[in-house]
Order: sequence, then structure tokens, then C-alpha cells
Amino acid sequence: MEKGVEIAFQISSRTDDGDLVKALADIVGNEFRNELDLQWRVFHVRLGEEKYFRILYAGPRVGKLHPHNDKRIRERFDNLSHQSYDQVMSEYQELRKKDNILTQQIQEIKEEYDLWEDRFWAYF
Repeated sequence: MEKGVEIAFQISSRTDDGDLVKALADIVGNEFRNELDLQWRVFHVRLGEEKYFRILYAGPRVGKLHPHNDKRIRERFDNLSHQSYDQVMSEYQELRKKDNILTQQIQEIKEEYDLWEDRFWAYF
């Protein structure tokens, strides 16, 4: 995938709620899919003892050369994330009733700490 928008977050209200994450990712992805030729991937990341989700949106009209589109994607995701669980899931169910939508499965990945990327080491 080309470079694009990366959104990383933890869910605070429900532990490990993949359904909500999938709904958030798919709603935003399908909303911008045709206009921006958008693709997306959803990851459940384990980094040591921490767990979080990462969503990557990519396409030819997304990235550093298109800051307006990056901002639109982030704002839509942020607006959705402030809605209640029931509101998001209701919107997702309505979207799924349409024939021409894409959905992405959540992929499990494990990351390792890279101490060489720690700012502490930049001083040496």
C-alpha cells in the first residue's frame, strides 16, 4: 500500500472490542473509497504488554501531498469515535445493507520495542 493516513488508538470503554474497530474503519473507508481511491487495513497490535489498534488508509490521493484529504479522513474518524457504541453500530448496519461495500478483517500483529529508535539514543 502507498503511504497514507495512520490512526492508532486504544479502546477505553470496552476491552478488545473488534466489532467497534471494524465498524469505525469500514465506515470511514467506504465513505472515501470511491472519491479518493482509498484502501484500508485494520491491525490489532501487541507491543510488549500493551495492545492497541492501528488503521491504515492509503491511496493515490492520500498522504503528505494531500493534507486536505488526510484531515478529512481523520476528522470523520474522530467524529465517529465520539459517538456512542450503539450509534456507530447502527450506522455500520445501515452501511452493510448496501450491496457495494468493502469490509476489512482485523489482522493480528506483534511488534517489538526498538530501543535504537528511542530519542535517548539520538544524543549519542
